[in-house]
Amino acid sequence: MVEMYLAARLHNRISTDEYRAVLLQQNLDEQEQKLKTTLLRLVETGSVRLV
Repeated sequence: MVEMYLAARLHNRISTDEYRAVLLQQNLDEQEQKLKTTLLRLVETGSVRLV
């Protein structure tokens, strides 16, 4: 999760497959849940785009 988040932030994009994987992840610890929430918000606002 951390690697995916950092890559998305660095390149300002995430693949639809990776995004789907983020959406389906469950049983995350507190830090990973915060990263997931932040990443979803960034995609919604257009700061990170789906490719």
